[in-house]
Amino acid sequence: LVNILCTQQGGFSKSISGSGVIIDPRGVVLTNAHVAQYVLLSQNPDIHISCVIRPGAPATPRWSAEILFIPPVWVEKHARDINMSRPLGTGEHDYALLRITKSLDSALLPASFPFLPPDTREAIGFQGDQVLVASYPTEFIGDSAVQFSLYPVTSITTIKQLLTFVSNPVDLLSLGGIVGAQGGSSGGAAVNAWGFLIGLISTTSEGDTTATRDLRAITLSYINRDLIAQTQFDLATILGGDIEAEALDFNTRIAQSLIDLYLK
Repeated sequence: LVNILCTQQGGFSKSISGSGVIIDPRGVVLTNAHVAQYVLLSQNPDIHISCVIRPGAPATPRWSAEILFIPPVWVEKHARDINMSRPLGTGEHDYALLRITKSLDSALLPASFPFLPPDTREAIGFQGDQVLVASYPTEFIGDSAVQFSLYPVTSITTIKQLLTFVSNPVDLLSLGGIVGAQGGSSGGAAVNAWGFLIGLISTTSEGDTTATRDLRAITLSYINRDLIAQTQFDLATILGGDIEAEALDFNTRIAQSLIDLYLK
């Protein structure tokens, strides 16, 4: 589990903070598109946003990262929402892949990052199954705590409902009103009893307290299906390739046109 912290020089009154999960030993981070969009914007030097990847307890700045993939269809639909304090979304297409590129202290990157293996099979989580949910929530703490003393939280809960965006496949897991049902948890992990990542925290329903909310995670099977629809490649193929070359290709051909949507 990692925290993704983005700040703007002389800009945002609060930091933008989200969660992510390392899913490959070469440092590939899976998170939400609504978190990764700030990493995308940080790649344009004229926007003056900086983002860091922070593991640990408390979260400690360790690495920088670049976009490996963010669904253009999500950016096209949601770029204008970036100015909203509480944007709405269902979680559809709301995922992204980052590639850790360097250490902030100029040290060599680990030869192998600790990672959580994803399980992209269909029907891998059922109603009533126990899952461990982990994230870096920030909604109820001050900006100073976010920057200097942010700790992850974990909960054991059960899958309450199986939800879909369109028809039969399971696209969303309803996880109930646990402590992670708050801002900052986006991009966190839902892990099954065998230690596999099966869901990525994406949205929460409205509510004054976490207990009155419903935290929801998009399934890894949905992400895999949507990757195929968007790129013609599944997650295993992407992770099995040359991720440095894949990131270079995306950032050369596609990233700037997406950034332009925000600048408009």
